[in-house]
This record gives sequence, C-alpha cells and structure tokens, in this order.
Amino acid sequence: MRSSLSCDACRKSKVKCVHKGRSPCQRCERSGFAGCQLTKPIRKPIVRATRQQLEFNGRQSFQSQSFVGSLRLSANASANQGGLGPGHVGTADIDEHVSQISTSRKLAILKTFSNQFPELTIVHVPTLMGGFASSPYPPQHKILFAAVLTVTKARLALTDVPWADTLRPREEYAAYTRARLLEVLLEKPKIEFVQALLIITLHEWGTRDFHKAWMYCGNILISFLFGLALNIIGMAICMMQALYSMRTAPYSLDPTSNDQVHDRYSQAIEAKTYWACFIIDCMVNAGTYNPPMLPMSEMKKLKIGCPVNALEYALGQDHPRASAASNVELSQGLGIARACEILVHGFDIWSQLMTFVFNDGRKAPGMCATRNCPWVSSSPWANALSQLQAWRAMREANTHYPTASVVMYVTLGYGEAFVYINVLYHVSIIMLRREYLPFLPTPESFPSGPTDPPLLEAEAPENWWEENARQLFQSAEYIARLLEESSECGVHLMTPFAGFCAFSAGYICAYVPWFPSMNLGRSPDAGKCLSFCLKYLEEFKKVWSIAEGWINTIEHASLLYRRAATTGRYRGMSRADFNGLHQSLHEFRVVDRSEQHMKEMNGVQQATDTSRDPMDDAATITDDSPDTNVLLESFLHEVNRNMDEQGPWSQWWPPMDEVAFTPDVTH
Repeated sequence: MRSSLSCDACRKSKVKCVHKGRSPCQRCERSGFAGCQLTKPIRKPIVRATRQQLEFNGRQSFQSQSFVGSLRLSANASANQGGLGPGHVGTADIDEHVSQISTSRKLAILKTFSNQFPELTIVHVPTLMGGFASSPYPPQHKILFAAVLTVTKARLALTDVPWADTLRPREEYAAYTRARLLEVLLEKPKIEFVQALLIITLHEWGTRDFHKAWMYCGNILISFLFGLALNIIGMAICMMQALYSMRTAPYSLDPTSNDQVHDRYSQAIEAKTYWACFIIDCMVNAGTYNPPMLPMSEMKKLKIGCPVNALEYALGQDHPRASAASNVELSQGLGIARACEILVHGFDIWSQLMTFVFNDGRKAPGMCATRNCPWVSSSPWANALSQLQAWRAMREANTHYPTASVVMYVTLGYGEAFVYINVLYHVSIIMLRREYLPFLPTPESFPSGPTDPPLLEAEAPENWWEENARQLFQSAEYIARLLEESSECGVHLMTPFAGFCAFSAGYICAYVPWFPSMNLGRSPDAGKCLSFCLKYLEEFKKVWSIAEGWINTIEHASLLYRRAATTGRYRGMSRADFNGLHQSLHEFRVVDRSEQHMKEMNGVQQATDTSRDPMDDAATITDDSPDTNVLLESFLHEVNRNMDEQGPWSQWWPPMDEVAFTPDVTH
C-alpha cells in the first residue's frame, strides 16, 4: 500500500498519483475530474477468524453451495457413509440413483445439455455411455454425469418432460459433484474431472445468492465466495495443463502408470476441453476486474489443435485440423457445424473488448486525444471493432442474423448454436458502441458524442454519430428478436451468458422511448423488444436466480429515464451521480443494489427539485414493487401516451476511479 499522498481516484485505479504536493493531480486535471483531494491511505484492521469460526462457517456455507463449505464438510465425512450437508443425501445414494437412470433418459439429458450450452459441447457421448455400459461404472463418469444433471434438471422440469420429477433437486447433484471432486482433486487428473469443474463453474455463476452467502459464511469467507467461479475455473485449467504435460512430455512423467489409454477420441476430447477452459475463462473473467488466466497467447504456446466439428467429434474421426497444433488464427468460411471454433475466436475478441472497457474505455488517460478517437482507424476502439468485423466475416454469410432465420437452423439441429453465436456478436457491438453515447441526455438530444468529461478533442466525420447509434440500437433489437424467435421455435437458450445478453439488450430498449431523437426515431419497436427481453428473463429466472438482479436493474433504469424525460429532473446530472446503477449494468455476478439505486435517484431528485410529481411517488419501487408484467404494462402505456417516436440509449461504464486496470492501448 502506498504511504505517500494520493487521491482516491488514483488509489482505486491502482495507478501512480503524480502531483506537486497539492490538488489536483495530473490525472484528474487531464481527465477534467473535480474534487481531487490528496490524502494518505487508511489502513484497515485485519480481522482474523478463530479455528472454531472457520469450521462453523465451513459447515454453514455448504447450504449456500459454497465450494469452501464442501471442502470443510467432506474432510470430516466418508464418501459412502457421510452426508452431503443438511437437507442432502449421501454420495452412495446418488451413486445408486445415477446408476438406475435408464439409457434413453441419460441420452435425453445429455442432448439437452449439449443444446443448452453451446460453449460447453465437451461431453463425448459415446465415451460416457460406454463407461456406463461397463460394470462397475467408472467413478469419473458418474461425477461428470452428476454435473450435467446439475445444470439441466431445472430446464427439463420447465419443458414438461414427463419423467423430470423422478430426478433429484439440482442442489443434491451439485453437492454430490463437489464432494466427489474434492476426493479426486489431488489424484491423477482425468479429462472428466476437468469437464465437471467447467460445468459446475456455470452452475455457481448462475445460482449465486450473495445475501444468503453473507449470512451463512460471514466476512471471513466472503472474498472466497465472490471468487468461487474463478477458483473453480482455475482448478480446471490447472488440471487440464497437467493432462497436457502428461501427453506431450518426451518421457513419461509417471512410468508406473499403465492406464493412459489414448484412443482415436482422446486427442479431440482433450483439445475441445482445453478450448472450453479458454472460453469459460474469457467469459467469466470478462465480467470482473480480473485478467484472464488462459489468454490466447498461452494457447498458441501450448499449440492446442483447433476443435473439430460436431460430427467429427461424435465419430472420433482423425481430422487434420485436430492436430494442426499452431493453427489458431482466424479461419475463413466456417459453417455452423464448427460452432465451437467460431465461439473460441468470438470470446477471444470479447475478452479483449471488455479489457478496453474495464481500462476506463473512453475515460482512460489519452483516449480522448485526436489519435485515439473512435473513427481513427488506428485507435484502440477501431482496432477492437475491426477484429469483431473480421470474426463475423470468417463465418459463412448464411450464419448471420437476420440474413438467416432461427427456424432454418432449428430444423437442422443447430438452433442454440446459431442463436448463441449471433447474440455474442451483437452484445459485443453494444459494449463497444454505447461507450461514446451520452449517459442522460434530454428528450431533444441528437447523437453527437459524449457529454460527460473528458470530452473528445476532435470532431467526428459527418454522420458518424448517427451511424454509431443506428448499429447500437439495431443490435439490441436483434438480440431481443433472436431470443423471441428461438422461444417460438421451442429453443430456449438458458446459459448464463445468454441471460446477460438479454439483460444488456433489454436495458437499451428501456432507454429508447424516453430519448427518441438519440436514434432519430428509428426504433419504433423498442417497447416490443423490451417485452421480449423481460419475458425471457422471467423464464430465465426460473432456472438461474442471477436473473433477478438484472430484472431489478432494468426496472430501476426505466424509472430513472421516465423521470428524466417527463419531469426535467436530473438535468445536468452525469453517470457519476448514479454509481450503483452503473455498476449493476456490466456485472455478470450480479449483486442486488436495489436500495442503493433508489437512494441515488431519490437523493439526486430531492437535491435538484423540491416539488414532487405524484406520479413519481406512485412509480417509486419499494419492497412491495409490482412484478415485471405490471411494470411493463405501465411502461408501455406511458410510452404510447407521451411519445410518438422511439429512439436510443446511453453509456453506463463505471467511473474512472472504480476501475482497477492499467490502460492498455496496444490492441
């Protein structure tokens, strides 16, 4: 920790605070931030927990699905006789239950998993089912199948599968998977263990309950709980690296072992699982302030072969690309069958794009200089957009939405993959383009660039802002329509990342009606698209509790925009006045900041205008707030009554003093 004088903004951003012993520092002065004050850091006392406290917290945290709690509990329980925590059955019971599931139902469960999670098409069904045909079942196959059940049980129940009620609650499968994985984490790695860890990562991400975790585990374990998914993906990556070392070492690393069987499937399975580690690492870390643990540069060093397509993977064909060790550059003309390879490149770009965002984006030092303006071809923003466009161009044109329809790919059996690839592209467009739009314009505002400091130091080319707005709001509508069309076709993509895409699109569609001129009236269907997104998130919430925070954020944003557009309140306010709402926008691991949102809006409102509109009092969201359908009906009524046109959106990146990355303008 620094002991010299520095301002809060530099201290939080973990950069050197350069000054002459008085305010403002060079960084704040250059960025136009007011209120720079130099202070010495305050050292926080270190709270140490007793052994008894740790043991108590460990036992209780199991109920909140804590991996730390699993570690404490399994240390004192045998695999066959011990329980899986309060309310759970023993591992032996789940072992028997998994064994008794019929072959046809196992295949149906695996098919559901493969369709629902295009980013995790890693389970090689012939190998897994072959293991179940042997006696006794290999333990690694039971662990992997239990992990699959963890993330598919809720989805099966919603689709009215007649035998879904014979399955156990997914918390039991999750607890079983954790307990069994803990038994083998320090043993010789197996590919099934890595795959199970990746699946549990998504489960922990989608079902995180931060308030319950805090109550059960207390302050001493909260940092572990916040980073749970990251810890699990880290273990998966380490285990995968160990497997890779065993395969590639010129001399055996374990001469006593004779169980390293490498059939025609093994190399393709290992390569695909390694790339799944890469995708999940990009996905989870991009929503945090953590750098990726497995960047593309590392994958190139390891010379991991490109993932084979779905047919080759199922049949175990020795495709040349599977052994083309250094071939990880952008390919051309990829069809939907190579969805895994498409997603690999897409998430690599997503990770770089989000690094730009968390580096403060436009607000990073020097980013408003003429050379770094977004329309300059060599700027970081333009480079990111260029990579995104190149990724889209590498795919066959008939994989682009809306050129191709969801119906067409549903009939071919690739509906989920088609939707996933396209929502990834369009949410990337949203993340890039909204960076340069005003946070809270007036209803009369037109696209003209950011209005919060620091301001751009050059004028944009003619029509650049109008085109930026068009593509931004168009991408939001495309995501909404993709999800709606896929739902009508019986394809319900319910992976946590797809939920985040629906949230991002819905958030933009909630903005559009109140500031119609920001898209020149080109979003007449924004209300319908908002309805699609909210309907999807309500269904999504039945599977993943993480959606509740996203829905709350959209509700609060809708209230903010209505107040700003219809009452004139918040005029002159910037995103710095609504930190809680800003932070809620881009968090994958959602924290419910509902109370903070309302305090910010009501606090700013009272400070700027002492007169209150009775409508605002009625619309204020409290603990007895209406459900989403009631809110949406009221919202659309207000739109139809007050506006003839519809238009776009804003920027909601965190303020500079909340970002912990060091700016990187090399991309």
